Amino acid sequence: MALAPRWLRARTGVRVASALSAAAVVTVALVIAGAALILLVGHSLSRSVQADALQQAQAIATRMHGNYGKRVDEQYTPKENAVEAIDTLIGTGDPAVAQIMVDYSDDQKGDGWALQTGSDSSPPVPISDLAPDVGKTAVMSSASVPLSGHTTMHAVLVAVGGFTTTDDALHFVVLYAAPLAAVDAAQNTVLYYLLFGVPILILVVGAATYVFAGRALQPVEAIRARVASMSGKDLAQRVPVPMARDEVGRLAETMNEMIGRLESAQDVQRRFVADASHELRSPLSTIGAGLELLQDAGSDPATVTALRGETARLGRLVDDLLLLARADERGIQPRRDEVDLDEIVEAERTRPSDDDLRVEVRAEHVRVIGDRGQLIRVLRNLVDNAHRHARSHVMVTLSREGDHAALSVADDGPGVPAADRLR
Repeated sequence: MALAPRWLRARTGVRVASALSAAAVVTVALVIAGAALILLVGHSLSRSVQADALQQAQAIATRMHGNYGKRVDEQYTPKENAVEAIDTLIGTGDPAVAQIMVDYSDDQKGDGWALQTGSDSSPPVPISDLAPDVGKTAVMSSASVPLSGHTTMHAVLVAVGGFTTTDDALHFVVLYAAPLAAVDAAQNTVLYYLLFGVPILILVVGAATYVFAGRALQPVEAIRARVASMSGKDLAQRVPVPMARDEVGRLAETMNEMIGRLESAQDVQRRFVADASHELRSPLSTIGAGLELLQDAGSDPATVTALRGETARLGRLVDDLLLLARADERGIQPRRDEVDLDEIVEAERTRPSDDDLRVEVRAEHVRVIGDRGQLIRVLRNLVDNAHRHARSHVMVTLSREGDHAALSVADDGPGVPAADRLR
């Protein structure tokens, strides 16, 4: 899986990227191995054909040198020796081509070459201009040799030089061409099977890699699914740790350790919020009672009113902290009751405030399904926020829009800066 490039994993996923990478590697390896196999088969068979051709050419040269032909006028002639050697060693219908060339020039410098005879498939002209010296051999491992029917043959060409033992010793050359048709057929057969077998093998490797990569990633998927199912309110669960002590196992253990640390930090936060809320309630109650006594004792009414407003505000903050602590611990499960939302809105008209702002309410009769307490809390938070930013008055509007209620709280303050509206 590490062989997959990052861009490929990003677009196709780990399983598909791993399968494609494995298929690509196998493709390169099989192409190289297939090419090497074809070359090896061709080289091995060609060497065998070449060895046979060299042996046959040397046998013809030996018989040509031994004067086994018929006598003409009580003398051995190169022509008769050549005919006898070819007829004896080359059978009828043999696909190989054999020719014997004799140099009849006086100085034996190669100016008087004449074709003496040839096998059945031999053309009437020499099949090659190779003319090795006496006792020498020349080999062409791959040559195009002409045939008698104006066609050509892919063959190994061997030329063996010798001299006759007739009355006049003459330089001769045996030309022997062994066909490579069997070698070409073997290479084509190997290529045929590779062309059909390699794609099948690549598909098998890709599919197997896809399946096994999926199985290898099952523990990772199990970890992801468990983490996705966990909520911020319940961190007591842990991800499954696979039996294998590998990278995935260490990942699972690290995840569990991290979840444990988050759970401990969350417990500390919950205890702090709950304890702080409970601890603040008693002093606030005492402050509220003292302010009532001060007001009854004739203290400055404006000061007492302001202090009572701040005390009520702190009380609401403490209530919010308690609600937050309960929500983190057990979750908020709102009630589903029928609530006259217009009554909640109208209550804001007469709710005491710490300022002289005018609260204007325009409400239609709207009944909704919800939690009355939480709806009141939401509306008061909105109105209190409008009080802090308004210049002279706050407008609360409630209307019906189809099957929904539309609640709007507006003020004549500076508004929210454009840069902060998306926050």
